[in-house]
Amino acid sequence: MAKSIVDFLVELDTNSKLMEAYKKDPVGIAADYGLSDEELKLIENKDWDEVAKRFDDTSKAIRVVNY
Repeated sequence: MAKSIVDFLVELDTNSKLMEAYKKDPVGIAADYGLSDEELKLIENKDWDEVAKRFDDTSKAIRVVNY
């Protein structure tokens, strides 16, 4: 089962090596992580509003990185 974009964002927030790789190739790293084509498009298009809608756990903060 592929991981969700929410799992990916949490992992980005806690894994500095993943974050550094993401800064160099956001879509490629997200694809390697196992995100769906639809979720990859969100990252590619920088559709952070839609990403925020999918993050339904209000106890965790979303940290969107724009590079």
